[in-house]
Amino acid sequence: MRSRVLAFVLAAAAITYAVGTLVLFLLDEVGATGPHHLTPSAALDLGFGVLLLGFAVYLRRKQPPPEKPKGTSKIDRYLQSTRLAFVLGITLYVLPSPIYIAAVKEVSDAKLSTGGKLLGLLVTVAVMLWLIELPMLALLLFPARASDSLERINAWFTRRGRLLAVLACAAAGLYLIIKGLVNLIS
Repeated sequence: MRSRVLAFVLAAAAITYAVGTLVLFLLDEVGATGPHHLTPSAALDLGFGVLLLGFAVYLRRKQPPPEKPKGTSKIDRYLQSTRLAFVLGITLYVLPSPIYIAAVKEVSDAKLSTGGKLLGLLVTVAVMLWLIELPMLALLLFPARASDSLERINAWFTRRGRLLAVLACAAAGLYLIIKGLVNLIS
């Protein structure tokens, strides 16, 4: 179990950092960030903001899928082997979320050296993945207690997770829209 958990977390962290690095350098290369080009940066903020608001509306309107009967899920099957757990970690994190792209853009906008940006990206990845890192660490250190706690937390998120996602996307979207408008006007 420990090797599978570790493989999953390492894969998730590696692919998240790799994709973030690609986005970071792509944003710099196309001139969409930094102090000299506020207009493209502001336009990206507006675009990501609108995208996030649209996603919030979509999540709010979409009906939750009906509960499936209990059984072995695909994820449970993937976690039966270390190699498949690694593949699952890559697969689940290869496509970045709009919030992650916006965070990478903020790192890119900072007036940092390349090494500073890469370090900032590393911190961003750690913050983004803490929701999987901490439970996985707890499962490694305290398997029985962590399993019970995670079951309760999963039940809570099952009931309230959609609302939390709507609120997070709406808040991040509004922030980016306001920031983009301010930068376009000034």
